[in-house]
Amino acid sequence: MASRELTISLSDEILKEIESYKKSTNRSTEAAIAELIKYALTLPLHFRDFDWVQAESEADKEIAAGRIKSFDSIEEFLSDLNK
Repeated sequence: MASRELTISLSDEILKEIESYKKSTNRSTEAAIAELIKYALTLPLHFRDFDWVQAESEADKEIAAGRIKSFDSIEEFLSDLNK
């Protein structure tokens, strides 16, 4: 497979995420970045534009405020979804 050299600027936050991924998978920096790019390119469009950080923040606030539900069975859960 042919390869090319690419120079890009990344934020410190993204570099920390890459470093974390690299450590968790025991890959070289080059291999980790290549794998993450491949993964990002295969994501469906509706996932690429979704603000996961904001969604997690909103969920954390709801949980902290006690706005949660628990269910004793999957049937109860599904019934609540259909309301």
